[in-house]
Amino acid sequence: MREKVTIEPLLTRHLPAVQKIESDLFDTPWTEGMFRQEIEDNHISRPLVALLDGDVVGYIMPWFLPAEVHLLNIAVAPKHQRSGIGRRMLACLVDQARERRRENIVLEVRAGNTGALALYESYGFKRVNLRRNYYPDSGEDAVVMVLWIEGNAAEMTP
Repeated sequence: MREKVTIEPLLTRHLPAVQKIESDLFDTPWTEGMFRQEIEDNHISRPLVALLDGDVVGYIMPWFLPAEVHLLNIAVAPKHQRSGIGRRMLACLVDQARERRRENIVLEVRAGNTGALALYESYGFKRVNLRRNYYPDSGEDAVVMVLWIEGNAAEMTP
């Protein structure tokens, strides 16, 4: 499957498929308007989609801040999970962070999301904090994780 997956910028035409993945996976999904704002009005947002034979099978929502990338969301359609698509999107994000000379990538993940925690840790993310009762829909804690982009931190300091 890896050779058929492409990663490209999220466009308005991808929104129905992204919205479907979002509503399939999350109890409090983002609205179409929220996604639309990310691609049309947010100058720090650089969302991407994963396409398999032209069909949207995943997306990633990063914000490129001056020194770091904040990963808001990454999702893969249920029938394509555990096939390497999430890892491919993360690899693309790390490449972009490195190219844009960001120091690190920061994210929050539900403490109970063992699959996501395993993916991030296998990619080199480290647990750095716990935010108690972070998610308003469930009161679940968030694990804050960071991936340091090797070589970029020293280059960013004055």
